[in-house]
Amino acid sequence: MNPPGARPCLRLAALVALAAAPASGAQDGRESLMRDPGFESLPAGTLASTGPVEGWEIQRHGREAIRDRLVAAGAESGARSGRKCVSLSIPKDTVGFEFVTVGQRHRLAAGREYEASVWVRWTGGPETAPAGAGPVSGHPSAIVSFWARHRDGTGGFAGRDDWLFDSRWTRLAFRVRATDPEERTLVYVSLLPHQKPADTTVLVDDFELSSVADPAEAEARAGNLVRDPGFDGQKPGPIGPPWGFANIGGAGIRGAIAGPEGVRVATLAMGPGTTNFESAQLWQHLELREGARYEVGARIRWDNFRPDAPAPIVNFGIFHEASRTWYGPVDQVLEKTGEWRAYRFAHVPPHGGPWKLYVQLNGWGNFGNPLAISLDDLSCAAAR
Repeated sequence: MNPPGARPCLRLAALVALAAAPASGAQDGRESLMRDPGFESLPAGTLASTGPVEGWEIQRHGREAIRDRLVAAGAESGARSGRKCVSLSIPKDTVGFEFVTVGQRHRLAAGREYEASVWVRWTGGPETAPAGAGPVSGHPSAIVSFWARHRDGTGGFAGRDDWLFDSRWTRLAFRVRATDPEERTLVYVSLLPHQKPADTTVLVDDFELSSVADPAEAEARAGNLVRDPGFDGQKPGPIGPPWGFANIGGAGIRGAIAGPEGVRVATLAMGPGTTNFESAQLWQHLELREGARYEVGARIRWDNFRPDAPAPIVNFGIFHEASRTWYGPVDQVLEKTGEWRAYRFAHVPPHGGPWKLYVQLNGWGNFGNPLAISLDDLSCAAAR
């Protein structure tokens, strides 16, 4: 979702998480939390799927026909450091939300800031990335999904999807603060199918989570920080400031303002067969305070609802452009109704400054189905 983004970030089920581990290895005021970050304790060979455990978890999500080919394995060669690493592999016939995951779970404390980091390598990549390679370029790649999910795997997200276009070791990292400190947060790496699926293997090593005490900035502003939240300052037709709208990977997804004066809405729509490489996004930039807690929301209506249609995915969240990291529901599955529904999430920024509140439609993840939605009453306000 490099502004305005290329595809949904996949974290719908199975995602994995942090073990309740004792802090160790403090350095420069930081505490290292991840158990066995180099996977040295794991056995060689295929690793069995697990439920929540006190250590590394392995999860597979996919059809029964391919589940045994969603492989996580302990590898005794190719490690970035130490003797071992983990290998994640998916077959060419993987589709949609089918993936394999490794991770741990941990309880994130309020008043602290966390950095998750991991090194990954696509074994089938070229030595150098092709010229012009990017998320919608169509070049072969491996897509690594690196996320934390709050509420013990049922809440909002923080993290990113990264496209690997070469075979070098690459460090991925993001920062996060607790939104639900009374529950554990899942921290995980998943290997996802490319928009053009192919047999893919990546190596994972040096998976770290560290924390440092970091008091929150004060947020003195009250009320909704979103300008023109109900689009009443707009005229029917193209979407204008303070809102932005843009396509990426094509121009087939439409965005417009509709409705009579006093009941304006923003509409987003895509036709059947929208490709996996096409997206469009509505957004507005906000200035947020580091460590303050915000409540973010939107009303969304599924305009072309059919009772027999699968529930669509709409990307909804808040994006930190400087670190290319998403926060919030991200892949929001709409309720199966044609009525207005309110969707909300909590956000505790690990960075102060500009953020992008967004709603996005993607061909990827909606499996060629047409989708039309309306948006109203977007909000971001400090929690009191």
